Amino acid sequence: MENFALAGLAENLKPAMAEIVIRRIIQHQPDGFIFQTRSHRLPALKIVVDPRHPALYPSEARPPMESPATDFLMVLRKHLTSAELVSFNKPLSERVAEFVFKTAVPSRELETMSLVVELLPNAPNLILLDAERRVLASLLPVTPQHGISEYEAYLPPSAGARIDLERILTEDPPELEGYAHAEDPRAWLIANVAGTGPIFAGELVYRQKKSGRPISQEIRNLLTQVRATSHSAWIYSELPLTHILETNDLQRLGKAVVSPVQLESLERTHSSKSFGSILEAARFYFDEMESRKLLDQAKAPVLRDLREAAKRFADREKRLLKEQRKYEEAAGLHRTAQLLTSCGMDMEQHYASVTANDYFAEKPGTIEIALDPALSLRENIDRMFKRHAKAGRGKQMVAQQLAAVRNKREGLDAQVRRLQVVRDWDTWLAIADRLNKERVSAAPAAAERETDRRRLRSIRIDGREVFIGRNGRENDEVTFRIAGPDDFWLHVADYSGSHVVIRNPNRDKEPDPNILTKAAQLAAFYSQARNSSKVEVHYTRRKNIVKPKRAKPGMVRLLEFKSISVEPKNWLE
Repeated sequence: MENFALAGLAENLKPAMAEIVIRRIIQHQPDGFIFQTRSHRLPALKIVVDPRHPALYPSEARPPMESPATDFLMVLRKHLTSAELVSFNKPLSERVAEFVFKTAVPSRELETMSLVVELLPNAPNLILLDAERRVLASLLPVTPQHGISEYEAYLPPSAGARIDLERILTEDPPELEGYAHAEDPRAWLIANVAGTGPIFAGELVYRQKKSGRPISQEIRNLLTQVRATSHSAWIYSELPLTHILETNDLQRLGKAVVSPVQLESLERTHSSKSFGSILEAARFYFDEMESRKLLDQAKAPVLRDLREAAKRFADREKRLLKEQRKYEEAAGLHRTAQLLTSCGMDMEQHYASVTANDYFAEKPGTIEIALDPALSLRENIDRMFKRHAKAGRGKQMVAQQLAAVRNKREGLDAQVRRLQVVRDWDTWLAIADRLNKERVSAAPAAAERETDRRRLRSIRIDGREVFIGRNGRENDEVTFRIAGPDDFWLHVADYSGSHVVIRNPNRDKEPDPNILTKAAQLAAFYSQARNSSKVEVHYTRRKNIVKPKRAKPGMVRLLEFKSISVEPKNWLE
């Protein structure tokens, strides 16, 4: 809020400040205080010394968040609780307001105290003065621009040689003649007239060009308008204010202009929303700005964690895609190996390259195939077949991993989008409560499951992870802690043995026959029937298994199952 608007706000606050007594002082954020009073006309006054948007306005709204109390709050409460407001003053050319209180403290030096509110952009502050106007305490260190040392009498920041607005109200300063010769009249006003900001300087230039009157008269007319009793006020913004609030565009909201008068210079370039008074407009704007800024700060750590997690999955996806391309290139080795087997060359000889007939091509021809001369032709062919077989398995594994990674990344991206549009505290608190519960419950559980997974006996069969319990206790862990509802569970029929679990991340209806056979062979081997030639093994989904009450470790009941007969074999070796 620029100085002209602040002057209008201060003038309209004065009638409500008669016979105010401070009831309580609350620090509702690190740089914001609420002074609650015993007055019905002005129940509370809020002071926010945010460097970007310092403000003084009537309100007691505060976001539902805890803010640690500072030493300055304790000083304010000690001296100003039950204090009666004696006077309120705002110099016309300065963005400084001063409250003078009669305190309940019996000490003569502290019987009268002043609270100075400096609403200076980038350097706001709250300063408490004693009866002799010496600095008693301040929220932030007093800046060197004040030209005072510790325990010296307070002086406001110097305005330099600029023309004071109070002087313009009573006379036509000759220094204003420089305005007519200025190349940039707006910049000239900002640099030479105290208390003039860019918005109201632009308005003065617009009005002066339109009317042709002297600039001194336009300044007096505008000051008279802004200091009059407010019956209307405006908020000007680059886009409609409702749209800015709906999209939670804090950058554009921060550029909005609160004005006690209609700004003709902004009518064509800005959207506007009208209010009943400057007090109402200031309350609406600064409460919205404060609430949304603090909410954005509360969401920031969660959004940062989600974005970092999504980036990790995106990096993982890039690595998997690169690996997938490598396997796709190796897929052509099967055809090359077949061409080499029919090339007619000696299989035991070593060659740097071999020319073979390419009968896979559309037109008959020959192809030059580079080989490893350290190996025989047969060994080169065998290696190609093995690399092709490995590429086929690897391609399948990478495809499964890619699907899982993309699913997780998309879920995180969707969660980020949902959190970004949250703009009210009730929704955020509900989400934050759930997120905190998930972190508390899921994080230790995930770490514990990861520890268990590494400790338990396991093997990968064609890209699927298979777990094998060692005893009754581990069987329960494998079945009821490690296995998911759709994972496949195996156990030898009619004998004691290990519980075997096949991971099923894609929720396939039936396990792959090769994986099922090998997992069943493991279940048969790690059982009392390992010396049999053929063993029957039951298999089903984990969700079809229940644990009877008071059953011993490893004892379960199957609700439904199928069977397969296999020869016991230890694939772990």
